[in-house]
Amino acid sequence: MARLEDLKAIRNVVTEYLKGMIYGQPERLRNAMHPLCMQAGHDKGIYEFMPRDEFIEAIKAEKPEADGSAFAFDISVIDVTGDIAIVKVTDECFGTTWTDYLTLIRDRGQWQIVMKAFYNHACDKA
Repeated sequence: MARLEDLKAIRNVVTEYLKGMIYGQPERLRNAMHPLCMQAGHDKGIYEFMPRDEFIEAIKAEKPEADGSAFAFDISVIDVTGDIAIVKVTDECFGTTWTDYLTLIRDRGQWQIVMKAFYNHACDKA
């Protein structure tokens, strides 16, 4: 069973990742995501596969929400085994709903996202 402090730390990393994305704050993303983190998924029918820094650059093209404004998200799964965790989070961002499957690893006491697979629910309408 996961320790309460790990669950809190994982939730915090995921929340920081979301805030970094939604508020357009690259430093939050850099702190939440390992430098070698990769992401992949379909965005409006286009298959994307990119490293963290390319993702952060791509986010700059989006219109961020005002810092501190409310945003909707739901963490429906946190599964922890030792120093690895899987998180399923669904959120509202950039005018659509996203589902992310995030893999996190705890290294030297700090949790970070090391892999991300995403789904843009706008694809449901295509």
